Amino acid sequence: MLLSRFAESAFWLGRYMERVESLARLLWVTEAFAADQESDDAWAPILSVFADEAAFADRGKRPNALNVARFYLTDRGNPNSAVSAAFMAKENARSLRHLLSTEAWREISVFNDEMAALQKRRVSLSRLSEICLSLRDGCYTHRGVMAATCYRDEVWRFHQLGAALERADQMTRLIDIKYFRFDRDDIDETAPPDVAWWNTLLRSASGYHAFQRRHSVNADPADAARFVLCDPYLPLSVANAADAAFYQLERLERDFNAKPGTDVNAAAKALDARLAAPPAKLNGRALHRYLDAIQQEIIALANALHDRYFAPAG
Repeated sequence: MLLSRFAESAFWLGRYMERVESLARLLWVTEAFAADQESDDAWAPILSVFADEAAFADRGKRPNALNVARFYLTDRGNPNSAVSAAFMAKENARSLRHLLSTEAWREISVFNDEMAALQKRRVSLSRLSEICLSLRDGCYTHRGVMAATCYRDEVWRFHQLGAALERADQMTRLIDIKYFRFDRDDIDETAPPDVAWWNTLLRSASGYHAFQRRHSVNADPADAARFVLCDPYLPLSVANAADAAFYQLERLERDFNAKPGTDVNAAAKALDARLAAPPAKLNGRALHRYLDAIQQEIIALANALHDRYFAPAG
């Protein structure tokens, strides 16, 4: 039987590596959409989506492209930054050293060293896209090495469970950078169609060509939102990530008798029901509030998982 501390470390290893990848996608999408313009309006939404306005304000800098990018890439004082997530991933992997494959440990160590070497002076607007794509590819490597070399025991299951939950959560945040501002009492408008932004998002989610196959003529931005949220066959969709998490819970119970319990099952069912009932209009305020509701369901499931599997008995 796997000790709870090892299960938790595997879970958070998956979450932190997925977080690095998602941050790289978010910054890449924002940079592509802003077209290198020094516009506070294009970058401030990232701070709002992660509730980091106060933490960023403490730095005393404008929320422009370079400052926000550095805040989320290389700021060690920001727990939501990629460098902090990479460090925490390695710390969790360290406690699992005897349970990971040699190849997986080596890959995590190399990736963390490369992330740590990314100093502020190396982050510039001209290199931001290159840096983000490099981080994304490094996370792809992690995913591939884990899949190719790790024993399919409880460590693997908890690692995959954490990665899937993080993927679902971060994808909602990536979508929400466009729509968070609509949740105000004095705003009751529908966001204008923005085909360019949705095309960029689809490309970041590796879903552009798949979307074209499903919606070849007169596609609407709402169709793109539904695709990234609800399509069960898109690897980075919220629905696919949630299904992957539910699958790992089933395998933990079936193969290792690690029964989820009443609270975990209830939270999983609530998330599944939420994803199965999107609003008729996936735009503006309705889309933002739906994304916020999904995030709350994911948080509830993560808390239930902590109480069931990771919290010390007593």
